[in-house]
Amino acid sequence: MRKIRPFGSPRQRAREYSVYGRQRFTLMFQLGASATLLILALILLNGLHLWRTYHQALARSEANTANLTQALTQHASDTFVQAEATLEELTEIINQQGLTSEKLPGLHRLFQEKTHGLQQIDAISFYNALGRMVVTAADTLPSVNDFSDRDYFIYHRDHADLTIRIGQVIRSRMTHELILPLSRRLNNPDGSFAGVLLESVMISHFRHFYTKFIISDDSTLMMLLNNGTVLYRHPYNEKVIGTTIADSPLFKDNIRQNQSGTVNSALSNDPQSMVYSYAHLKQFPVIITSGVTMDQALADWRRDAFSHAAMTLIFVLMISLTCLLLMRQVRARMRIELELIHAQQELRKLNTSLEKLARSDGLTGLYNRRHFDLVFKNEFKRAIEYHRPLGLILLDIDFFKQYNDIYGHVAGDECLQLIGNALLELPLRQRDLVARYGGEEFIVLLPETDKNGALAVASRIHDRIGQLEIQHRGSPVGSISASIGIYVGLPIINVDTPSKLVVRVDGALYEAKRRGRNRICEA
Repeated sequence: MRKIRPFGSPRQRAREYSVYGRQRFTLMFQLGASATLLILALILLNGLHLWRTYHQALARSEANTANLTQALTQHASDTFVQAEATLEELTEIINQQGLTSEKLPGLHRLFQEKTHGLQQIDAISFYNALGRMVVTAADTLPSVNDFSDRDYFIYHRDHADLTIRIGQVIRSRMTHELILPLSRRLNNPDGSFAGVLLESVMISHFRHFYTKFIISDDSTLMMLLNNGTVLYRHPYNEKVIGTTIADSPLFKDNIRQNQSGTVNSALSNDPQSMVYSYAHLKQFPVIITSGVTMDQALADWRRDAFSHAAMTLIFVLMISLTCLLLMRQVRARMRIELELIHAQQELRKLNTSLEKLARSDGLTGLYNRRHFDLVFKNEFKRAIEYHRPLGLILLDIDFFKQYNDIYGHVAGDECLQLIGNALLELPLRQRDLVARYGGEEFIVLLPETDKNGALAVASRIHDRIGQLEIQHRGSPVGSISASIGIYVGLPIINVDTPSKLVVRVDGALYEAKRRGRNRICEA
């Protein structure tokens, strides 16, 4: 009974289904593209808003740290100006009255008055040229009265300048408080060293003032010497006082180079990026810095960014859901086209496999002669163009006809397979090629190889075949062996051809057979 076929040929139906699927795909693409553009527009607008507000937050943070630095700079300057004025006043009085024993009680009372009038002052003292404390604001002199080892005393003893010096923070030997020494050299009328006048500013004075500013534990307020030595740090950390930040990028690249400024940087021992503001005191070798962490600087911006990101995400989800609902119906109709595409892919894979089979020898797994001829032609052209040598190795299995007669063709095929596997395992370069040339002949193409390299490969092939130890009663050596011919040369344009090179290597193979087989001969 005759079967009734559907209307139209299978090819026509496939074409119609493909067109129909492409139409559905076009519609899905348009829906997806529209939704994507809308989502990208939302993300772009939100990103621009966050970018603008981010830089605004940084600018506000930089302004705040600059104002904070200015306030700390003014406080430090006022403190040192008062101390400087006190030292200058006392220096003038000492120079006028002298340091005779009858003047010491009056100086003692004067030192006490100055100390009580300035709450930030721990003590005012005078040390003679030997480093002994002669007069001080305290009621009594210390029992161990030798301060010649102090840095400020050594400096003034060895330097003739009469300017006020701000030293590193030390611990007072009388009150055991941390103090910042402000000192001045005094000279005798003849200009010789008379001693040192010292005014000790209490570190607690700065600590009390700095605690008025509310900052996070990760932020920092610091007072430094011009060489980077830390005089004070807030939040208070006594271990940091006396250390140096001179090797930090912030100090080397910014603070040391400029009088003031604001920069995003990090100290060498601080892994967190911060917004730093710094200023040098005009009259004194002191630097004030304030640093706010990026977390603190961007706290408000992060909250705003989170809310905007959440709203954007909600809108993106709504748009995506709407688009998915519209695309759902189209997707179902696209399955046919996807199946066709899958079938085409499978067909391509099959074609690739067939092409591979067409280039391979079915018995040995090596490339066949057809593929060898194509590659050889290309390498021959390359050798002529770039003036590179080209090597060929042609080998023939000795007494193979007798092997087939004795052991049968099945055994002969197995023998060729073993030899093919041995050739496949050769450690050759990427462009080298091994192929079955025909029957029991195999050929090796060696581009850009000299004679020594070709001989080495031929010897390796000869040894591999011998190591197979395939028994052959018809061979004088008792096992399968091979005769090998080698040719290495530089092809000459309009003179040589690929076939001529094959003839030459074939001549070398013939010479190996003529000499008794199981050997290697060169053309």
